[in-house]
Amino acid sequence: MRIFISLLFVLALGIGVGVGLKMLPFPGEGKRQVTSESAARKIAYWVAPMDANFRRDEPGQSPMGMDLVPVYEDELSGEAGAPEGAIKIDPVYTHTLGVKTAEVVSREFGRNIRAFGRITPSTRLEHAVDVRTKGWIVDLAADAVGDTVQKGDLLFTYYSPDLMTAQVDFMIGSRVGNAKQRLRLFGMDGKAIEVLKKKGKFLEETPFHAPVDGTVTMLNVRKGTHVNEGGNVMTLQDFSKVWINVDVPIRDIQFVAVGTPAKITVPETGEEYKAAVDFIHPVNDPQSRTVMVRLVLENPDGVLKPDTYVDAVFNADSQSRLAVPAESVLYSGMGAHVMEAVGEGYFRPVMVEVGITAKGLTEIKSGLKSGQRVVTSGQFMLDAEANLKGGMEALESNGGHDHGG
Repeated sequence: MRIFISLLFVLALGIGVGVGLKMLPFPGEGKRQVTSESAARKIAYWVAPMDANFRRDEPGQSPMGMDLVPVYEDELSGEAGAPEGAIKIDPVYTHTLGVKTAEVVSREFGRNIRAFGRITPSTRLEHAVDVRTKGWIVDLAADAVGDTVQKGDLLFTYYSPDLMTAQVDFMIGSRVGNAKQRLRLFGMDGKAIEVLKKKGKFLEETPFHAPVDGTVTMLNVRKGTHVNEGGNVMTLQDFSKVWINVDVPIRDIQFVAVGTPAKITVPETGEEYKAAVDFIHPVNDPQSRTVMVRLVLENPDGVLKPDTYVDAVFNADSQSRLAVPAESVLYSGMGAHVMEAVGEGYFRPVMVEVGITAKGLTEIKSGLKSGQRVVTSGQFMLDAEANLKGGMEALESNGGHDHGG
């Protein structure tokens, strides 16, 4: 990792955007004269451009045949009042590298839990149309699966001797029980009873009307079919609302609760919808190691079709967290660190303990405080310079736990 970062640094210096206080010499140039300004500074040691661990007390060449570079004492100890372990970068080179910084602040965000789901009909909006006396289907108005009906529309007409007897009792005002109630118990709806009153005699073919708006999703009869008592004629489904059943991994279900917001995306169309958790099943699937979570979506236009697969992202465990832009965090063998902008042109590496990453932010659990500034662009070159100047070595000597004071 150190060699790779050093290569990046040398490459940048080769095109004239060196981050340091000088340009590194190329092979064969080690014999040139040191400037009067450099001569006034005391050299601590000489180091290989490609390997900061190769040091000598006098000029020479590295094992790779490159001239050694002088490291001055003021670069190690820093100028008067310079922060410990920091390097100073000329503002010209900072501008050339496009160095940008951001403030460490507290932001409200949570975990982005991703899972797959499937659209299903809501069983709460499903209605079974049954008959309560045996008889025959005379005529079938809704005669195909997929037919859409409105509440009060004629579904079918039904011939039933028992139902006709109940109508006769109703017409003659039978005192044995509540005649109207008997009609309802036999399955006649209010609209059919009003037709019976208006006609003034029993209906040989009793009309059955749609009790709700819906679509025929199951049809068990045809014209002329004999149906036994309690037989199911058809099933109506209202698709104005649909369920989204999402399989959430067991490791993430602890962060999901009823009311947790979620974003639903239909991959085929790219359409996005907002929803919230309505129900969490109490048991998990032992094979997939997931727990089913249910969401409810409004579907007034019927755009969402059952059995369509969707992507779900839950914004769970949302809370205020100390955070930095995700791109500002660098990772190495020692762990995560950032380049802190100390001020007055000084930068230094700071080890941090990170938490979750979401919405372009990374949580900082330790290492930084609110108000500090970190580098978000150009941090790789600054990190390479810190390696060459010994900034990272200072971290290693402290056990890799310099938390910026």
